[in-house]
Amino acid sequence: MLDLGNWIFDKDVKDESRIANVSIVIKYPDVVPFSNLAPKERIIQIDKHYKDQLKKILSLKLFEDVEITGSKKRPQGIKGNILFVHLNDISNLSLFASVNINSITGAKKVEFIEPHVSKYYCVKMTVVIEIEGVSNKMESIEERMVLIKATSREDAYAKLDSQKEAYAVPYLNSDGRFVKWRIDSFDDYYETNISTFQDLENPEGVEVYSKLKTRKRKLN
Repeated sequence: MLDLGNWIFDKDVKDESRIANVSIVIKYPDVVPFSNLAPKERIIQIDKHYKDQLKKILSLKLFEDVEITGSKKRPQGIKGNILFVHLNDISNLSLFASVNINSITGAKKVEFIEPHVSKYYCVKMTVVIEIEGVSNKMESIEERMVLIKATSREDAYAKLDSQKEAYAVPYLNSDGRFVKWRIDSFDDYYETNISTFQDLENPEGVEVYSKLKTRKRKLN
């Protein structure tokens, strides 16, 4: 059943006379049956799936002023008008990945502003190690990953930036020289799915940082 909780309805308009404009996305097929096919044939079968599903949708004869989304080769859904009283009928169909209501006659959608929710961000930073009286062409650095609770990337960077002076408080090494660890740059960030400490107890582990790269294939 579709969630209509964020719609305010004019009580003077009867449901039977309401028209809803909807956007529908066709569900992606189960690709396991295509595993024995060649890659190009798999693409052909997926395209065929979308075309077949589109025919089924249009055969329902529930929609008017239909606009097909996607491409002619692979139609991925439709946008069109439907009687309001038929909305729940289509929401239960297995053909669709999603049904989004754009407008309803005699109704107004209320946009709710979601509050900023704090999550843990993993910030990758470069820290320069400065030793009193030591000046080489090459300097020692540390690539440091820090988890910090924040509402956004900007908030995470700002919180860490405010701690730069605390990071750089010098101490004496075994040679009696002052050593300072100075935050040089914030290089990258990763928004984790960690919201509470309980999330860290996941037996499968918790992803705190990820970056896609390419490399030369290893030969077995």
